Amino acid sequence: MKPGTENRPHIAIAARLWAVLVHPVTFVVLSILWCVDLAGGSIAAYFNDPQFWQKMDSYPFNLWMKQVAPKTFPVSLWVYILVALSYIMVISLLLCTVNWFAKRRKRLKGYGEVLVHLGFLLIFAGFVLGSSLGTRTRVVLEAGQVVPVKEMGVSLKLNDLEVVQSPGGRPMDTLSDVTVFEGDREVAAGTIRTNHPLLHGSTVIYPPDDYEQGVTGGVLGTSTSGAMTVKAGQDAFLKDGRTLSIGGVLQEGQRRGGTVGPGILLLLRDRGGRVSGSAYLSNAPGMQSSALLGGIQITLGQLLDSPRGVFRVHYDPGVWLVILGSVILALGTVWALAGFLGIIQDPSRDPE
Repeated sequence: MKPGTENRPHIAIAARLWAVLVHPVTFVVLSILWCVDLAGGSIAAYFNDPQFWQKMDSYPFNLWMKQVAPKTFPVSLWVYILVALSYIMVISLLLCTVNWFAKRRKRLKGYGEVLVHLGFLLIFAGFVLGSSLGTRTRVVLEAGQVVPVKEMGVSLKLNDLEVVQSPGGRPMDTLSDVTVFEGDREVAAGTIRTNHPLLHGSTVIYPPDDYEQGVTGGVLGTSTSGAMTVKAGQDAFLKDGRTLSIGGVLQEGQRRGGTVGPGILLLLRDRGGRVSGSAYLSNAPGMQSSALLGGIQITLGQLLDSPRGVFRVHYDPGVWLVILGSVILALGTVWALAGFLGIIQDPSRDPE
């Protein structure tokens, strides 16, 4: 009990409660509980559903808590506890920061502690902002194809997708060369790989969850317009004004009715865009590789393959707060380490 509070027990109780709330041990205990809950809950969630994290990540967190968590209760109880502990830790950090500015601001070494607190609070604020106002979607991108993402107001183009393999041939990572457009204007471009998403403002494009190499079109020989190339989303124009387009594809090993992949379903459209004929062309044994379509003899020369991937695209308005918080947290850690090693000297010897 502090001197002078003997006759004012309510002040003494408040002072003792404040001392507990801002004591480092309080935060350490909360952190341990948070880690134990996260570890135990994650293991239980995995054994309950190995796809748990993928499914959870397909929602903004607030939406997941509102729509999915109640349906999976009590399995999701650990998530509720985790959220509660997170908010308590944030309150503890806020009180510690207030205490530092009120009583310990003269300690130079203490700046590391404040930076760590500030970084953590910014990360938490960014996460809450992204969970509350963010949206998420998945986009299938094929090499050379431009796909609009209406939710984000941008279009994406996959220029190339390369699979990085181990010496034993096992896929380890992907390198995706992606360009972002707003209208016709290129606004961002870069290579996406694990832990290196592409950012444009609050739009975040992550590496593909699924990827494959598959048929996307073919090189054709026609009796009226010569050789031409047709691909998904890229029609071929005949000399008489009609067009050839891809109505569907079958990949290697796929079957549909009496057709066998790999091959392409070719559509002939008149000048008004109406389908006037179709034919499935394939190089697979037993399948036809040429057909008479609308009076035009069409022969499949070769099928065209290109890589494709399923990319996660997030609108996350808190992403830059998270990045800024991470940088400040790292600086605070370095500052605290420098103070511990004596590199940063504290000229003040005032009692805390």
